Amino acid sequence: MLRQDSTEALVQQNGIRASLRDNGILLKQQLVLDDDHSFLSGLCSSACTQSSQGDGQTLIPYAEILNVKSAPSTVDNDDGADEYEITFAAKVSSQSIYVPRSVVITVDNTMMDQDVVKFVMQKSYSGTSPYKRVMVILNPHGGQGKAIDLFMTRAKPILDAAGCVVDICKTEKYRHAVEIVETMDVSKYDVIACASGDGIPHEVFNGLYRRADRAHALDSIAVTQLPCGSGNAMSESCHGTGEASQAAISLVKSHVVNIDLMAVTQQGKTTVSFLSQTMGVIADADIKTEALRFLGAVRFDIGVAYGVFAGHKYPCELAVKYAAKSKTEVRDYFDRHVAKLDDKTSKITEETLTLKYNADSPIPDDWERLERDFCDNIEVFYTGKMPYISHDVNFFPAALPNDGSFDLIMMDSRTPITRQTPILLSLDSGKHVHAPEVQHAKVLAYRLTPKFTGGLLSIDGERFPFEETQVEVLPGAAKTLMKNGIFRPDRALNEI
Repeated sequence: MLRQDSTEALVQQNGIRASLRDNGILLKQQLVLDDDHSFLSGLCSSACTQSSQGDGQTLIPYAEILNVKSAPSTVDNDDGADEYEITFAAKVSSQSIYVPRSVVITVDNTMMDQDVVKFVMQKSYSGTSPYKRVMVILNPHGGQGKAIDLFMTRAKPILDAAGCVVDICKTEKYRHAVEIVETMDVSKYDVIACASGDGIPHEVFNGLYRRADRAHALDSIAVTQLPCGSGNAMSESCHGTGEASQAAISLVKSHVVNIDLMAVTQQGKTTVSFLSQTMGVIADADIKTEALRFLGAVRFDIGVAYGVFAGHKYPCELAVKYAAKSKTEVRDYFDRHVAKLDDKTSKITEETLTLKYNADSPIPDDWERLERDFCDNIEVFYTGKMPYISHDVNFFPAALPNDGSFDLIMMDSRTPITRQTPILLSLDSGKHVHAPEVQHAKVLAYRLTPKFTGGLLSIDGERFPFEETQVEVLPGAAKTLMKNGIFRPDRALNEI
């Protein structure tokens, strides 16, 4: 009889006859979970499905298998066939929450030369490694105080069932994650998982960047997010979900991929940004509505709508080093670079992290200074490296993980409200970038100099000093986990 523990319920105790197929394990009977829920029909929007075959059989795709091990034979197994315990992810709620479940099988095609456990694990973790060593940095105040419960009940059971070695460190103060990462032994872990919103990943990347061995540290460990906060842009973009159990499955199954960072320099001090920088109505909406966080994502919509209808403008001086300036150039750039994406990694060295542009020097000749008439009337200034800034806002649909550029989107405050409204209503689909009133470019660097006081600058959702800021891309300067080496969604820009 198999042991049943707190993280994985045993669906079937006696060995079910099964065969190993190219796409999964085919059970010779239809299986129903112990809590009366059928097998899931899809996992994290993948093409693979775990489903009834319509003939009394059930397929468990390798993509959804977390672990497999030899099991002692049950008393009902009279033919002496070897038995195996298969642990898989199963959907148990209408909210697409997944839990580990286990089933015992006997394999029909045992004439195969290779070991069954080894064969199934290789198929289940193609292109990645099982049994990851994970340092979880958990912000107990994240997600309106629900982060601990979200992690412990949704993400950790998946990690445990997959055989991950998990250490947990809770943050106790602002920027505590920076301190944790600066001094941790990176050789002990494969992954830093931020059980939080987007603030902890920002701190983690900067903790790695500040280390004396920063190149080695950034090259050695992948940083990812288990969405347990109110802002989960990294998980939405990399894992394709804002649900913690699905992100945990993606963590154990995904490939390590290089991603670009952005170096932000103010008054000689450089920090790194993994997500975005913004000034204008977006920054105001993000930071000035903190008191309305209890409203959830709608607080952001309220803040943006207020700024737009009030006609706020944010004068500045702006110089940009473009990679692709016009919409046609951006589309061509996207198509060229998306075709080159793969899940291979490149080594991060000190040269990778070396800045190309001195923020104290005059603006280089090959940068373009934007016209004063436009800069004096900027309403939206937003740069980003990942497509999703929230669950349903695909603000940078042309973002790519490691193309060596980042996206710049700007709007003029003089744009009529009748035109701004449909633009704002199309943010979920990413179609706003096609509007003629929206300036969308791929850039390598920029220098922003505010011409007024009291404004807000938001970097990765964190408030920064409102002063002259220079930003440049650091190509391939960090590593994370994602499927197929590309952000969600995987489609051509002209299809948006």
